[in-house]
Amino acid sequence: RITQRDATILGLCATLSLIAGFLGGLIGQTMAFIAKDLGGDTDVQATAFAIIRVGAVLTFVATALADRRGRRPVLKWTLVGASVAALVTALAPSLTVVTGSQLVCRGLVAASAYLIPIVCSEELPARSRAYAIGLMSLPGALGVGIVLWLLPLINLGPSAWRLLYLFGAVTLIATWKTVARLPESRRFESVDPLAATEPAGFRAKSSAEPESEGERWSGVVISRFLVLALTMVLLNVFAAPVQQMQTDYLSNTRQMGPALIALFMLATNSWGFVGVALGARMADRSSRRLATAIGMVGFAIGNTLLFTFGGPLMWVGSLIGSAVGGLIVPSLGALLPELFPTLRRGAANGLMNGAAVCGSILGLLIVARSVSDGHYAPTVAMLALGPLIVAALVWALPETAGVELEELNPSDSAPDPA
Repeated sequence: RITQRDATILGLCATLSLIAGFLGGLIGQTMAFIAKDLGGDTDVQATAFAIIRVGAVLTFVATALADRRGRRPVLKWTLVGASVAALVTALAPSLTVVTGSQLVCRGLVAASAYLIPIVCSEELPARSRAYAIGLMSLPGALGVGIVLWLLPLINLGPSAWRLLYLFGAVTLIATWKTVARLPESRRFESVDPLAATEPAGFRAKSSAEPESEGERWSGVVISRFLVLALTMVLLNVFAAPVQQMQTDYLSNTRQMGPALIALFMLATNSWGFVGVALGARMADRSSRRLATAIGMVGFAIGNTLLFTFGGPLMWVGSLIGSAVGGLIVPSLGALLPELFPTLRRGAANGLMNGAAVCGSILGLLIVARSVSDGHYAPTVAMLALGPLIVAALVWALPETAGVELEELNPSDSAPDPA
């Protein structure tokens, strides 16, 4: 049962999730217009997005630091740093500076996007973890939605995209005030951070330790780690191009203006909350793996339709990809923190982000090299094999619905109920 403390933490994390969603959504929705202002075709945009993904190094450093210093202080400084980077982008004189500042911004935002579910998983009861993590995605999506609401401002002039990045000043203040009320995770406080001193957050297994679920490094089951890492690669080799290049596709291939693009995305992507709600219910009451598998299939099919057809089928495809794909958010979002012990949870999730980035870079580079004259369909259809493979691969993971974190990770000591 969710307590008053749990509800307070959920509310504060929701605010931080909204901030992260806004900051993280800026570049994806504005890059096409930045390129028109500062110079850059589809190839240049895709390459810039790939370079921005190098911010995964910052993500890993921040999430690993959260295993030593705590979730709360790292959450604060990642979103403060991302807000400052957004302000730098607003003043950028060239696409090179935009790329560099957004490398920092997206790297720090990604760290916060992994730390928020970690806080939720460490605080909420076993049968509510997927619900809480799914709930966090809604204000995150609202943050991206705010970017879309502001997108028509770009019609004011070639450089009007800078106005959106000036809102970094607002997110900086909001972050500071929100984190001031956020307590540290009880599970983190119940263990000794000094135990996590091995390089890269892992240590070799001693001969006396069991091997019941594959080789273990400092409580991390390597088979789980490898399956999740491969899952993140295969998912993001498809997800990154369809998300980051969607504005370019709608603008150049389908000849939509900023206002119509905003309408299209709001009308079709807003249905993602239905998938998130159903996915959270299925993931908590039935199976994380089933919800993930169904979501992967819908995400692949829907977005392939989007990039293949115009007219009504394009709208329907985007809606399917958003609504059915929404099942992935609470299910896979719960598995990532659940399958690692407390003092490795941040570092392991940082490495998961690294795997996701590898998939993203690969997908974006494939698009940059193979898409010409706005013809995305063959490339997107090929990349859709990634999430379809994940739909089968996820069954290699243990079921975590209704299972306490200490049971999933025996190396964790039970937290003090007080």
